Amino acid sequence: MTDVTVELPAPEFAISGVDADPHAATPALRFAVDVTDASGREIYTIALAAQVQIDADRRAYDPETRERLHDLFGEPERIPQTAGSVQLGRVETLVPSFRAAGSFTLVVPFSGDVELAATRYLASLSSGTVPLTFNFNGSIFYCGDDDRLQVTLVPWSCDARYRLRLADWRTLVEQRYAGGGFVRVQAETLAVLRLRRMELGLATFDATIREALQ
Repeated sequence: MTDVTVELPAPEFAISGVDADPHAATPALRFAVDVTDASGREIYTIALAAQVQIDADRRAYDPETRERLHDLFGEPERIPQTAGSVQLGRVETLVPSFRAAGSFTLVVPFSGDVELAATRYLASLSSGTVPLTFNFNGSIFYCGDDDRLQVTLVPWSCDARYRLRLADWRTLVEQRYAGGGFVRVQAETLAVLRLRRMELGLATFDATIREALQ
């Protein structure tokens, strides 16, 4: 008997571009993803999950930026040793059917909440690019022998890297938050701020906080 080796789908992914999602309920960037597969099988769909992280250790920092990153990575002089991965989020999508090659869009939400490490990290940078890694896994539904539906897995070892221009993130922030951000406070703190704002006749909570910090 002759053993027959069945070649399973083994997709490879590459990020080819990015733009802002103008219709998303929350601020989001749309990453254009190219997918290739050498098995020759017809891929019906891939139920894909992507864990997106910032590789903070894959870029350099000037002294001013190191000071701003103190709350994330500790003492400025130790940042080359302490900088690591910063989680950006986990997103899911269904990849359209293809054979050999295809493309799809991965929508990644970005928050303005400065309590989140990713937001504080991005806001600390002044220019350049942000190194991202997309770690993929999920289920591949494909056409097997005798046209039968078969399923195999996308391994976690499947990934793609991309260098996001900081300018793209800043444009998104400008469009959604007018260049600002937000921080969550307890109801009691908000009540004190509101009372202080009324007492001083200030126009905004931003002005109230500024006054309290003087």
